[in-house]
Amino acid sequence: MNARIAAVCAVTLGLLLSSVAFGADYNPRKIKKWPDADKMLARVFDSWMTQEEMDIFLGLESTEEREGFLKEAGYWHLWEDIEDEMRPNVIAGEVVRGMNKDEVFMCWDKPAKIRKDFKKEAYIDVLNYEFERDRKGKEFLLKDNSQTAYKNEIFTRYVYMHNGLVFSIVNAGEEENVMDELPVEDAPEPTPEPEPEPEPEEGAEDSESPADDASE
Repeated sequence: MNARIAAVCAVTLGLLLSSVAFGADYNPRKIKKWPDADKMLARVFDSWMTQEEMDIFLGLESTEEREGFLKEAGYWHLWEDIEDEMRPNVIAGEVVRGMNKDEVFMCWDKPAKIRKDFKKEAYIDVLNYEFERDRKGKEFLLKDNSQTAYKNEIFTRYVYMHNGLVFSIVNAGEEENVMDELPVEDAPEPTPEPEPEPEPEEGAEDSESPADDASE
């Protein structure tokens, strides 16, 4: 590790010890000259970095320094833990069914609110996200410092999770049948009940057989 990254990480450690507020924000204009992969890293990790960490991260000059910073700060394992089938969606910033919570955060940041509910005998988490939609139909997350919210349509999108995985993504007003998408675990095959033995006919036990009559 070069001296520059070591110094940056030392500063970061001090910030971690002194700060408890998480959830950084950044201006995409500041990184418009970065490689696309580096821009994606800024979006993926902003949920976990403090604002001070993000400011340091944005000041680094190369991909090597940025990846080194994330490794030394202890965030890189989050990238390595992404499921292989989900990696293309995380890179694209697209939340899909089957994602875990960390992967959702990497795509859409932490939600405005997380609501817990109990429906159909299942505990679920509902993640609330606020979006903007411009006149051309382009959708993007609503930021606290949005300069376009006043002229765009604002809407809410819900991410439903059960057992730590996404099972549905719907817009507000479209959640009426969302629980129909809840995965149903395979129930065990019922054990067949033994068939009852036939009951003897009435009077069969008391009657004497013809053979008994002949022997007398």
